[in-house]
Amino acid sequence: MKRWKFWLIGIVNIVFFTRVVFSADGPITEYVIPTPSSNPVDIAADASDNIWFAEQNSNKLGRFAPSTQAFEEFEIPHKGSPVGIAVDAGGFIWVALSGDNSIISFSPGEKKFKRYAIPTSDANPYSITAYEGGAIWFTERNSNKIGRLNAGDGAVAEYKIPTANSQPSGIAVSADGAVWFTESNGNKLGMLDPATGKIVEYDIPMLFSNPSDIAIDKDGNIWFVELNGNKLGSFNPKSKKFNEAIIPKLATVPSGIAIDKAGRVWFTENRGNRIGVFDPMPSTFTEYEIPTYKSLPLGITVDSRGVVWFTETDRDANKLGRLDPSAVASPGSADTEAGGIGSLLQASRIMAAIIIIMFTGFMVWYILRKKERKQE
Repeated sequence: MKRWKFWLIGIVNIVFFTRVVFSADGPITEYVIPTPSSNPVDIAADASDNIWFAEQNSNKLGRFAPSTQAFEEFEIPHKGSPVGIAVDAGGFIWVALSGDNSIISFSPGEKKFKRYAIPTSDANPYSITAYEGGAIWFTERNSNKIGRLNAGDGAVAEYKIPTANSQPSGIAVSADGAVWFTESNGNKLGMLDPATGKIVEYDIPMLFSNPSDIAIDKDGNIWFVELNGNKLGSFNPKSKKFNEAIIPKLATVPSGIAIDKAGRVWFTENRGNRIGVFDPMPSTFTEYEIPTYKSLPLGITVDSRGVVWFTETDRDANKLGRLDPSAVASPGSADTEAGGIGSLLQASRIMAAIIIIMFTGFMVWYILRKKERKQE
């Protein structure tokens, strides 16, 4: 083969097949839940960094103490498929019991449950969050409402979402008390003003993105996962502008989301079998492989020390996972790729580099080909 062909093949390989990536085993530890096939879903950390989680199949509330590495499980006296979980400022655990159409609380000190019925029948409570003043907010997927439970007197108020059959999913409360939620079927981000009861909705740029879990960073930006879009979405309430960060791996189905004190956005890749983190400042993703094959990670939370905890819902996995970012000595412990918000600039730089490489390759080919023709 003539020399110019070797040059051309080499340039094509550089342009189309070169990818800079660091790979190694991630710093993940897994703990097997005592009850088999419990299907752990949502997860939360209390002020003492004990980890609480809902066991959907076994109808239990689970607790894991990292200090002793001991599990404790509590049988929920009401049959009803526990889903969302939250911990309030007083240390009480709150759970959305979808099958029982109720919200339940649990006192760790007394080890007692208390049930609060939802006025609308078959409301299907899903996600839940606790806010100051004893306000417990939750989504009602079937009844298309946002619910508020007053922990003091047990009163429940409900707010109808303007978009019909929106299927509200994730929910979170910002520092100013505004209640933010995702609409899986409506493909919108909603905001409820508790003072007026008014709901404002914002259309998510990507159609049929299926937004789900939601979290709010220290600057008040709203973050959420897009299950169908394979993206992390963000919304700035001040500018009313959306941004989207594309997850490097394909078809990961991002499901749970949590934000640490440094502002990094952590998420579970339900089908990708990884834990991902997006750092908005350098606009980079890092992904950690979960040791258990096809573990189906779902819920995720970050404790006060910055340790990341998550659930593995597959019946054969049935574990809690722990990832300590401080144990990551270098980028070599994970797959790190640039992407996400600000990627337009990055894409422009990549395109410019490709053009330069291709132009240089063409010139080399042209010069060598010209010399060969003279020799012929």
